[in-house]
Amino acid sequence: MTIAGDAPRSRGRPKKRARMREALLDAAAREINLRGAAAVSLNALAEQLGLSRNALYYYVTDRSDLVFRAYLRTCETTADDLAIAFEEGRDPADSLRIYINRVLGSSNPPSAILTDIDFLPENQRETIADLNRRNTEALQAILNSGATTGLFRLIDHEIAAQCIVGMLNWAQLSAAWLGYRDTAKVRARSAAAIIDILFGGLAAEPAGSFVCPVDLASLTARSFNAFDRTEATQEKATQVAIAAARLFNSKGLDGALLDEIGASLGATKGAVYHYFDDKTDLVLSCYRLAFELYERILNVADELAISGLERSLTVMYLNSEAQAGDEPPLILQAGLFSLPEAPRARFIERSQRLWAMSDGMLRTGIGDGSCRDCDHRMVATITAGAFMWIPKWIDQSRTCDPKSVAASIADLFAQGIVSKEARLS
Repeated sequence: MTIAGDAPRSRGRPKKRARMREALLDAAAREINLRGAAAVSLNALAEQLGLSRNALYYYVTDRSDLVFRAYLRTCETTADDLAIAFEEGRDPADSLRIYINRVLGSSNPPSAILTDIDFLPENQRETIADLNRRNTEALQAILNSGATTGLFRLIDHEIAAQCIVGMLNWAQLSAAWLGYRDTAKVRARSAAAIIDILFGGLAAEPAGSFVCPVDLASLTARSFNAFDRTEATQEKATQVAIAAARLFNSKGLDGALLDEIGASLGATKGAVYHYFDDKTDLVLSCYRLAFELYERILNVADELAISGLERSLTVMYLNSEAQAGDEPPLILQAGLFSLPEAPRARFIERSQRLWAMSDGMLRTGIGDGSCRDCDHRMVATITAGAFMWIPKWIDQSRTCDPKSVAASIADLFAQGIVSKEARLS
C-alpha cells in the first residue's frame, strides 16, 4: 500500500531515505507502546535519529501522520505474516505455529500495538480498524480450517482468535509493566508458551466444563452512606473513574476524550474536573481501582481449597468476566511511561506481585498434578493478554454474555484448541 507522500520504491539496495523512514517507524512504534500515541514527540525522534525538524517533515506531516504510518506498518506486517503462514503451513496447526513465531520473531520490525487508534482522525482510524479486522478474520480462518478437518475443537473461534491476538500484543507490551528486559530470547519463549498452551492446554487430564467457584459480584459490590457527604462524593468520583475506564479500554488512553467520558455520564467535561485535577489524575485513579480488583481476584482464588489448575482458571474466568462486563477495570496498556514516575513505579511493583502470584498457582498445579508441566513463568505472563484484549473487540462483536465469554476463555486455556481425536491419532 502506498500512502500519499511516500517516495516510490526503488529496485536493488534500499536508499538511505528508505532506511531512515523505517528507522523512524521503528522509533515511533517503541514510543507509542511506552508513552502512548499522543505523547510521541517529533522533536525527540528527530534528535534521536540525527535529523533536523525540517528534514523530519520529508517523511511525515505531523504526529498523527506518524502514528498512522506506524499502525499501518503493523497491519501490513501482520497481513504478510498471515499470508506466509497460509502458504508455508503443512496444515492449520503448522500455519498457526508459523504465524505466532513470525509475529514474535526478531526479523519483524517493532510493532506499534493498536491500542490508541481512536487517537487518529476518522479516515485514518477507519483504515486501520478495517485492516485490523481483516487480519483477525484471517487468523480466525486458520482456526475454522482446523476445525473443518477435525484437527481443532469446535469452540468459539472468534473468541479464540481474539485471545491469540491479545496474547501476542501483551507479549510485546508486558516487559514495561512487569519490569523485565524485552529480548529476542524472551520473545521466543513467549511464542513457545503461547503455542504450548494453545495446542496442549493447561489441564494435565481432560476435564468437564469449568465452573467458577466465586461470584464476581461479591468482589465488585460497593457500599456507601448516601447521607455522608464524604462517602457520597467518593462514590461519585468512583462512578466517573468506572465510566472513564470503560472508554479508556475501548478507545485507548489517548483516544478517549474527557468530553466523551462526561457525556457517558450525562454530564460535561467540567463535571469530570470537579473530581479530578486533570486527565492524568483520572487515569491514575482508574489504575488504582483496577489493581484493587486484580489483587482481590488473585487473593480470593489463592485462598480456595482447590487445585492449582482450578485456581488459575478461576483467575482467568473472573478477569474475563470483568472485562466483558459493563464496568471493566482499566487494562494495562500502552502509555505506561507517560505517567508520573512515582505512581508508575508502584504500578510496576503491583504488576510484579500479581505476576508472581499467577506463577505460584501454576507451580502449585504442576506440583499437585492438575496442570501439565510447562514454562509456568512465561505462561503466567502471556495468558493475561487474553482478558486484557477483551475490551478491544467485545463491542465490535455480537452481543455476548460476560459469563459465556469467561467460560469460553477458561475452557480454551484448560483444554487448548486441538481436538481429542487429533491428540489420539
